[in-house]
Amino acid sequence: MTSTLDPQDRGTEAVAFDPFADDDDADTGTEAVAFDPFADDEEEEDSAYSDLGGLGDLLKDLDHLRDSRATSPQEDTSERARRLAINTFRERHGTKRTNRAVADGMVELPWVPPTKPENALKDPSEAIREKKISPPQLKPGDMVAGQYEILGVVAHGGMGWIYLAEDHFVSERLVVLKGMQAEKSADETAAAIAEREFLADITHPGIVKIFNFIDDIRVPGGFIVMEFVGGPSLRKQRNNQENHLLPLDIAIAYILEVLPALDYLHSRGVVYNDLKPDNIIVTEDQVKLIDLGAVSGIGAFGFIYGTKGFQAPEVATEGPSIASDIYTIGRTLAALTVPLPKQNGIYRQGLPSPTVEPTFRRFLSFYRLLQRCCHPDPKRRFSSISELEPQLFGVLREVIALRDGKNYPAQHSLFSPQRTTFGTKHLVFRTDQLLDGINRTVEITPQEVVSAVPTPLIDRDDVAAPMLSGSSYAEPQETLESLRQAMRTPEYEESDEIPFAVVRAMLELGLTNQARNWLQSLEERLAQNWRFNWYSGITELLLNQLEPAQLHFVRVLEVLPGEAAPKLAIAAVDELILQEQGMAHEELLDDATARATSSITAHLGMLDPEVFEDLTADWTHITTTPSDLRFNAMRLYSLVWLTNPTTVSSAFGLARQLMAERQVELAVAALDKVPQSSRHHRMAQLTTILDLISDTLTESRIRRAARRLEEIPTNEPRFLQMKIAVLNAGLTFLRDAGVDSAASPNQLFEYDFTQHGLRLGLSNTLRDQARLSPYPRHRYALVDMANKVRPSTWF
Repeated sequence: MTSTLDPQDRGTEAVAFDPFADDDDADTGTEAVAFDPFADDEEEEDSAYSDLGGLGDLLKDLDHLRDSRATSPQEDTSERARRLAINTFRERHGTKRTNRAVADGMVELPWVPPTKPENALKDPSEAIREKKISPPQLKPGDMVAGQYEILGVVAHGGMGWIYLAEDHFVSERLVVLKGMQAEKSADETAAAIAEREFLADITHPGIVKIFNFIDDIRVPGGFIVMEFVGGPSLRKQRNNQENHLLPLDIAIAYILEVLPALDYLHSRGVVYNDLKPDNIIVTEDQVKLIDLGAVSGIGAFGFIYGTKGFQAPEVATEGPSIASDIYTIGRTLAALTVPLPKQNGIYRQGLPSPTVEPTFRRFLSFYRLLQRCCHPDPKRRFSSISELEPQLFGVLREVIALRDGKNYPAQHSLFSPQRTTFGTKHLVFRTDQLLDGINRTVEITPQEVVSAVPTPLIDRDDVAAPMLSGSSYAEPQETLESLRQAMRTPEYEESDEIPFAVVRAMLELGLTNQARNWLQSLEERLAQNWRFNWYSGITELLLNQLEPAQLHFVRVLEVLPGEAAPKLAIAAVDELILQEQGMAHEELLDDATARATSSITAHLGMLDPEVFEDLTADWTHITTTPSDLRFNAMRLYSLVWLTNPTTVSSAFGLARQLMAERQVELAVAALDKVPQSSRHHRMAQLTTILDLISDTLTESRIRRAARRLEEIPTNEPRFLQMKIAVLNAGLTFLRDAGVDSAASPNQLFEYDFTQHGLRLGLSNTLRDQARLSPYPRHRYALVDMANKVRPSTWF
C-alpha cells in the first residue's frame, strides 16, 4: 500500500547519526553512526610514531595486536558495545538497594533480591508423587507456537503445570506459560474468548504483564503467556519467618500495596478470584499479583477457579463479585499473620476467637476488620477497595502505636478531629470547693460527651457534597432552610448527606426528639449507612438512652474498625452506664487483667485464655455487665489514647478507669503522656497529684505528689488548693499509721514531715486560701478550719 501521508507526518524512524555533519537541512533529523572506541586517528597515529624509528613500528604493531584482540572477526565494535551494555544491566539488576517506606511512611518494606531463573525451576517428580497428579505435558527443550522454548516447570496450580520458557522472538525474554480454562461448551468457549479480550487489555504496574495467548494441542485451552516475576511469594516470605508468620505491620503493608491493583481490576469489571499468599510476589522493591488465569468478569458463570480456604463460600452459587474478592483479602491477611486451623491441609472457614488467639486479643481492631472482610453474608463485607483501604490504614496505625509506641496522623479518617474534651477537669475542679464552698461532681455527662466526640466528615462522593461544604459555617436555622430548598431540587433527590445534615442541624438547635423522629423516618432507606447509626447513637445519648446508644455505636465500629471515633463513643457510653449503675468507682477486674487491658506495661495477648472465658466471652461490645463495661471502657480509652495523643479525653478516661481499679501508678503514667505542647498538660499534671493521694496513702506517693506540685508555678490559680490537699494527705497518713513523723527527715514543701509540722503548714495554707475566697461566709469557714488544725490548738 502506498502511503499518502505528508512527509512530516511519518512515524519515528532510526537513521545514521553523524555528530560532525553540517546542519544543511534541518529536516534530516537525528542520525546514528557506528561508534568504535578502539579506532585511532590515522594521521595522529602516524605523526605520533614517525619520529621514533624502529620503536614507532613496534608500537604500531602493538596497537594492531590490541585492536585484533579487542574486536574478533565475528563481533564488530557496535555489537561488542551492545553486549557490554546488556551485561552491565544484567549485573546491576538485583543489586541491593535500600528498604522502601510505604503506607504513608508508617512501614518500611524490605528490599528482596530477585530470584534467578534457574532457582525458580522445580523438579516435578516430588509434586507428582505427593499430589498424585499427571506429569507435565511439556519437557525442557519443547517449543510452543514455534516461539517459546520450555526451560522447565515452576509450579503446579489448579489449571495444571506452570512452565518457565524463553521467548526466542523477543531477546530471549523469560516468560511464564500457564494453562487457560478448558472450554467444554459453546457458552464457555464464548466466555473464554471474552476473558482473553479483557485480560489482554489489563495494564497495571502491580499486575503481572500479559504478553500473549496461544493454543497448543498438548494443553486443552491453551496457554496464557505472562511476564516472569523473579521473587519469593508472600507465602515463602511468611514461612521464612521464625514463627512462620509475618509481622502484622509488614503483612498489612504488603496488602495495601496490592489493593490498587485489585481496585484497578474491579474498575474494569473483572475480579481476581484467587488472591492468596502464593499469588503475591515480592521482587526488589515491587509487589505484584501473578497468575491471572482465574480472573473473570463480575458475575461470570462456568468454571470459576479459586483456592479452597480462601475462596468466598457464595461463589459457587452466586458467582464472583467484588465482595468475594474482599473475602480473599481478609483470608490472605489472616493466613499471613495468625495460625489458621486446617482440615486435610486446607484452611477451615472462619477465624479463631480472640480468646484463643493472642494476636487478635492484642489487636482487636485487626480482628474486627478481618471479621467484616470474611463475613458469611457478602452484603456485610466492605463494598469496595476504597471502603476497605482507609480502615486498613487505621488498623495499621493502631498496631504500630500499641506495639512500638509510635504515633502517625490519621490521614484517612472519616471523622473530624475531636472538637473539645470531656472528663478532663472534673477531679481538679472538685478542689474549687476549698475556694468557694460549692460541691462539684466528678461524673461525666452525655451532653459533654456529645459536644466532644468527632463528627462524620461529608461523603465527598455524595451529589450534595459541594453544597453542604459551603453551608458548614451557617447558623443551624439558616442551614435547615437551605436544606429544605435543596430537598425540593431533583438534582439532590439521591443524596444521603442532606437528610443527615438535617439531623445535625436539629441537634444543634436542641430539637433532640425531632431528630429522633427524623431518623426513624430514614431507617428503611438509610439503615445500612453507618452515618445513620452514628447520628442515632448521638441522639439516644442526648436523650440519656444509654443502651440503645451503645448498640448504635457498636454497629458503627463493626463497619469502621479502623476509626477512633466509635471507640471513644463506646468507651464514654460504657462509663456512663457504670455511673448509672453506681459502679463507676468499684473495683471490677483482677490486677493482671486491669494492667493488661491498659496496654501500658502489658497487653491482653500475654494473659491466659482462661481469663476471658467469662469476661466478654463473645468479644462483643454490647453489654451491661459491670466487669465487661469496665473492660471495654478501659481497653477502648487506652486504644484511642495510645494511637492518637491529641485525644486527651481518652487519657483522662483511661486514668479514671485505672483509678477505679486502684492502679494508681498506671493512671499517673497514662496522664504523663499528655505532651507539654498540649493546653491540657497542666490539668493532667494537677490530676496526677490528686491521683497519687486519692488511693492507699504511702510516704512515697505523698512526697511525689509534693514534688510534682513544686514543679508547677505558684501563680497557678489552684496551687493553694492542691497544696492543702497534699498537706492533708500527709497528715492523714501519719495519723492513720499512728506515728509522729515520716521515715525520711526531708521536709514536705517548707514544713517538717511531722504531725506538728504538717498541722502548721495546713493551718497557714488554709489562711492563705481564705484570703482568696469570694464569699465571706466561706472565708470564715476556712479560718475556722485553720484554727482547728493549728498546732497550738492541739498541743
